[in-house]
Amino acid sequence: MKPTVALIGCGRIGFLLEDDPLRYKPCTHYGGAKAAKLSITHACDINEKRLNAFSKIAGIPKSHCYTDYQKLLEEVKPSCVIIASWTHTHVPIGIAAAQLGAKVIVCEKPIASNLTQAKAFINACNTHNTTLIINHERRYDYRYNYVKKLIGKNEIGHISSVHGFVFTPSKTHQPGSGGGPLLHDGTHLIDIVQYLFGNIAQAQGFTTRYSQDSLYEDYAIAHCMTTSGLHVILEAGGHRDYFMFELQIFGTKGRIVIGNGYLYLYKPKTSRYYQGFKDLVALEITPKGNPDYFVKLYKEAKKCLHKPATVTSSGYDGYKALEVIHAIYTSANHNGRIITLG
Repeated sequence: MKPTVALIGCGRIGFLLEDDPLRYKPCTHYGGAKAAKLSITHACDINEKRLNAFSKIAGIPKSHCYTDYQKLLEEVKPSCVIIASWTHTHVPIGIAAAQLGAKVIVCEKPIASNLTQAKAFINACNTHNTTLIINHERRYDYRYNYVKKLIGKNEIGHISSVHGFVFTPSKTHQPGSGGGPLLHDGTHLIDIVQYLFGNIAQAQGFTTRYSQDSLYEDYAIAHCMTTSGLHVILEAGGHRDYFMFELQIFGTKGRIVIGNGYLYLYKPKTSRYYQGFKDLVALEITPKGNPDYFVKLYKEAKKCLHKPATVTSSGYDGYKALEVIHAIYTSANHNGRIITLG
């Protein structure tokens, strides 16, 4: 018997981005689930026009489409629930899904708007034996896993520091979203740093609002330190004329730079400018693989429907990313006070 799979939220990351001609496909929850042969059987969205459009593309009968997620969950009791809605709705939908018997929940990042909500979500999943997967998709990306291997085999020596950047054109955030670019875009940055280098143990942050109309920060910068003592500088901001997601990893024997679509390894070579010195020279690296992280995520979800298992991006991982974000916000609200994480 095929599992019932409900997509709640039929917007950009739900399915609309599949229409982007430049993105590698699949690039949405719908596309990933379909490629993993985990068919979406039911859908929900508060926008009926968007819901109807998704219904036609996915081949889902209108009788399986809802504008009220609670009604969908109560009537269908789906075994897999995909939450691709606004951040402030993640927790109530997720808790209801777990209570009504969902075996697997795939939730868009960030896990929640605040730590109290995130804990409640995770506790509900634990209580009802529901596997929770958070869509921090770079954990599934072959390029970041290749970088993890490079670090593991000491390719650039001892890691001394990491600089991370995420800049977007975004200028506004919804009142219920809970935060600005640090929360909604920086969550990916913080999560991949913790995936590669271990948990962040302390944070000192500063935020800026470009106008009094800004609901949340427009720019954030933080100095963090991992449990191993690694220094990490993070920047997140909107109002840009470009999109940028990049990690710069500095070691004693080189440097790695990875971003969306590129990966460079810098190694020391005899300097062309200074006698007795070495310069870092870039070598573009193309590891074997495809950016099919959505497929890998949903293959993992599919396996968990049959047998509970450890997942690559868990609710706990989502919580740890949110914990750092809130530490940075707390620090910024107290004039840069250093915040120690538990």
